Amino acid sequence: ASLSPRHPTRREMIASIATAPVTAVVARRSAGPNRTTRGPTAMRAGRAAFATGHRETLAPPSPRRAMRRSARGGAVRAQSISEPPSKTTERAPADAPAAGDRFDWARAWYPMSPIDFLDETAPNPMKVLGKPIVAWKGEGGAWAVVEDSCPHRMAPLSLGFISEDKQLVCRYHGWEFGNDGKATAIPMSADAKAEKTACESPRSCAVSYPVKEEAGVLWVWPTAGADAWLEASATPVATAAAEFGELPGEWGMVELPVGYAPALENQFDPSHAEWLHAKYNAESGLLDGAMNVAYEPMTRFNVKEGTMSAGGFTVEHGGYNAGNKDVSAERLFTAPCSSRSEYKDANGKRYLSAAILYTPTEPGRCLMFTKFQAHTRKAVQGAGKAKVTAGDRWRGILESPAKTAFQWYMEFVAKDPELCRIGLQHGVYGSGAYTLGDQDIQAMHGVEVAMESAERDWKKSYYLPTPSDAGVAGFRTWMDEHAGGGVKWADGVRDDESKMKPIAQRLERYERHTRHCRYCKAALRELGVLEERLVDFSNAMLAAGLVFGLGGAVVGQEGPAVVSLCLAGLAVNATESVRDMQHGMKTSVPRRGDPIPKLW
Repeated sequence: ASLSPRHPTRREMIASIATAPVTAVVARRSAGPNRTTRGPTAMRAGRAAFATGHRETLAPPSPRRAMRRSARGGAVRAQSISEPPSKTTERAPADAPAAGDRFDWARAWYPMSPIDFLDETAPNPMKVLGKPIVAWKGEGGAWAVVEDSCPHRMAPLSLGFISEDKQLVCRYHGWEFGNDGKATAIPMSADAKAEKTACESPRSCAVSYPVKEEAGVLWVWPTAGADAWLEASATPVATAAAEFGELPGEWGMVELPVGYAPALENQFDPSHAEWLHAKYNAESGLLDGAMNVAYEPMTRFNVKEGTMSAGGFTVEHGGYNAGNKDVSAERLFTAPCSSRSEYKDANGKRYLSAAILYTPTEPGRCLMFTKFQAHTRKAVQGAGKAKVTAGDRWRGILESPAKTAFQWYMEFVAKDPELCRIGLQHGVYGSGAYTLGDQDIQAMHGVEVAMESAERDWKKSYYLPTPSDAGVAGFRTWMDEHAGGGVKWADGVRDDESKMKPIAQRLERYERHTRHCRYCKAALRELGVLEERLVDFSNAMLAAGLVFGLGGAVVGQEGPAVVSLCLAGLAVNATESVRDMQHGMKTSVPRRGDPIPKLW
């Protein structure tokens, strides 16, 4: 789902860059792009400053995070590819990276939502590293985040509401909490003194986490405590490492029904677009040469020397189709979440920029944010023209009056036209982006399930003989050597369930995007209201047609009855169209016919 004022065709976007499924936002070229240089040194400087001033407050890395390489004799059991290999010893191998060069999953900033997607009037439930949290806009207009569990009886605080003085209220028993998680009201207390005593008890506090608003995103640090707030305040968010600063435009976001590792691998494998996202002939099932740019084998793809560390790494590569074969690209991965790509043309001028963020929400699921900026028109061209039949043209002409009436209604009758307008861009007019995401999800899900059942690591499971595979190998190497082999989930979160998901779950859209986005939720609600009104109108016209028909039979005037029945028929047809729109915001599974959509 896209927030961009200009939506390139699906193949146009892919022809230039293939870094992510769904929600790609290609911004228009800005007249004066932000060229403030920040660079990865900003990330290292922040961490070094904290380490110097607060070294005594930081717990040393757990030996359980030490890397264990299967090549040194340790057996690897069947596992998810987002789960660290099982350990047979607490000792790290002799050639493992030093403790200071291992990434700590619990001590980092994670992007949780574009600020624009959040509802400022209600609690916003989220998950990070398997831990349920809830965000709300509290006192002073500042965002606050606490564990989504009331300290009273552990009911989800996200079921609650925001009071007039911006306190988070638990709906179960009415306990109220301030921005810092401290209880500010316990209604069932015997008297004011008892309530004050209970509110001052540490046991009445909700667990609060560091939170910040930056780059149009709400970021959360998933470790609580005073030391965590100190370290978080000294650590830049991952996007701060981008050489050219923030990209213009709005973020898109989805929650993928696949794990962190397959999602990141997909991003480091740009050449997959030439096959997975290509246009195929409907009759032969073969690649359609007229509608696709010819692919070019990648000859340059490598991890930049000296960049691999706990903080991430950089890869360099060339183009992969006839439209971008002369470009050069550099992708900076800043652990754990940011991938920033900068493409340059043969003359060294900026060609295309892409910012992609990831957050592992729970085993088998991952948030993905996307933002693109094309610096030349060529960056979104060259994908061939889509076929438009005579039937398509006639259908457009016949449907134009109904579309005009619908747009008038949403603009002048809907409760919040601005929210609905953007929500429809995401969920109705942006359905092509969902198809792109469905294609990626089908492939990534297959990889995740196959790796889960394999009793060997990626080096033995994958065969990577071409230069285009270097990005996947680089990411896997970083995971093995610097991140413990996979995501370290929050305490109490088990990654032991099968990643196999039925196709309807893989293709659903509500959990993927709609529920996270206040624009889409507003549009969906308004479509529901419109559906009810159309049903009422059609019923009224049918009743009127019956009355007019009986009366007309007596006086010989059938015209009013015919008009009423025609209006009823139009209302029924419009109702079906509105239902189709609502369905499209909930799932990719068709309402009619074969439940498996045609993705190619």
